[in-house]
Amino acid sequence: MNKQDIKLDLNNNLVNLANSILKFYNCEAFHPSISYIDEILEKRKNKKLCVLLYDGLGKIIFETYKNDIPFLYSHIYKSFSSIYPPTTVAATNAFLTGKYPNENGFVGWNQYFKNIDKFIDVFLNKDSVKGEIINNNVVNDFLKPEFIDEIINEKNNKNIATTIKSLTYKDQNKHDDFNKFFDVVNESIKKYDFVYAYSTEPDHSLHEAGIKDEKIKNVLIYLENKTKELINENPDTLFILIADHGFKDIEYLPLYDDNELIETLTEETKNQIFTVEPRFASFFVKDKEKFIDIYNKKYKDDFILFTKKELFNSEILGPKITKTNEFFDNTIGDFILLATSSKMFVNKEDKKFKMKGTHAGITKDELDLYLSIFNN
Repeated sequence: MNKQDIKLDLNNNLVNLANSILKFYNCEAFHPSISYIDEILEKRKNKKLCVLLYDGLGKIIFETYKNDIPFLYSHIYKSFSSIYPPTTVAATNAFLTGKYPNENGFVGWNQYFKNIDKFIDVFLNKDSVKGEIINNNVVNDFLKPEFIDEIINEKNNKNIATTIKSLTYKDQNKHDDFNKFFDVVNESIKKYDFVYAYSTEPDHSLHEAGIKDEKIKNVLIYLENKTKELINENPDTLFILIADHGFKDIEYLPLYDDNELIETLTEETKNQIFTVEPRFASFFVKDKEKFIDIYNKKYKDDFILFTKKELFNSEILGPKITKTNEFFDNTIGDFILLATSSKMFVNKEDKKFKMKGTHAGITKDELDLYLSIFNN
């Protein structure tokens, strides 16, 4: 794969879908909408809308388990795309804001925040070097997103849109309570015109078990049955089912053992090694010539190297804009390595847990999604 082959479809992705929804609720669109979604929504002007986002349920998972989820599979409407990097922090927030990472500042699991000089796991609000929860809330205090449900409510001067997330509801073992989640989604559809419902599965299980495992089959069958029940109970609601990204079974590349590479990094980043994602890894480098030499010797078969300027000009993280989001700009280092194989960088050893599957690389398995329509 060459750099020029890495492109993002800027007319048929998660951001475009969000802008179709904004357009439908008479809100200002930030980017082009999807014409086939616009046509469906326009025909059913008075119909309630529920978007279900099942984390990790990309095209590769649909195709692997198509015989086990016939209801979901039979309602696939179109192929469409995640965004780069195809990972939860970036992709869900691309949909939820209708904007790309270079605009909203949500780039990946771990980001460098220059204003506090810390590497933060964004969703956990945790200093990844010290392992401590920080005082600031990086989403609310720094990134300050405006989500599409808020935009819809503000435009319509009433609460007609809401967001439901499975991680809000916990069972006695502190796991997501999906029965409660689906009950709340069902109740919310009765009250609101637009419902966004986010499920942490099958992503959670795919990280743990990899793509081909009996556990994944069981999770998907559960989602199939609960989704069918939800849709049948709400025949007057239009449902759109999407994912944020696909998946890849992976192999570890322990960068913490590569002292030669670590020595090329700036002093303040050596303990972190890289930021953003293990398959979309950003490096802050003091010895650029040596870093490139190491890349060519050790990593070029599994990763494509971009300079910061090349990445910005490529438009894979969003169309060129006059001024990029400062938090996006600050977390992108001197070089970014994008995974093209099954390899994944590891910046510190974890003896408790090793993932078997993950995402954020630039393979089709991670980027390609299906968009499904129900009650159309």
